[in-house]
Amino acid sequence: MFEIVEAGKGFYLASRASIPERSAQWRHLRDEKGWNIISTWIDEAGAGETACFGELWSRIKGEISGASCLLLYVEPDDFPLKGALVEVGLAMGEGIPIYVAAPGITLEGLTMRPLGSWVIHPTVTVFQSLDDALEAAAKHPGVRKVI
Repeated sequence: MFEIVEAGKGFYLASRASIPERSAQWRHLRDEKGWNIISTWIDEAGAGETACFGELWSRIKGEISGASCLLLYVEPDDFPLKGALVEVGLAMGEGIPIYVAAPGITLEGLTMRPLGSWVIHPTVTVFQSLDDALEAAAKHPGVRKVI
């Protein structure tokens, strides 16, 4: 049995697109584990799979605007982040809760390097594990399908 998912609800997942294992991991969570990940970039993350990046970014903006929350996944070797930080900024601008899964990353000083001081924003919560961030995201409408 599945819960009825509100149109446009679910969560947006941001991470390094240039690491093929990541998009495969997110498709696995969506397709086999029942997580309602609405990030369509995960289906076209390979080299040459995106026909028009302008269309992609317009789509990303719409997906984030309709999301219950955004989850950013980042590991120590993922820096510098590029598009994922733009996605976080779009969510922050919409007032959407942001969960950061940052295993192995130590945030330093007032600047919170290497992520940055934006993680202190009231809509942002940082976790040391993906499971903890997913658990927080699951509290929002339509994020987790009941199997």
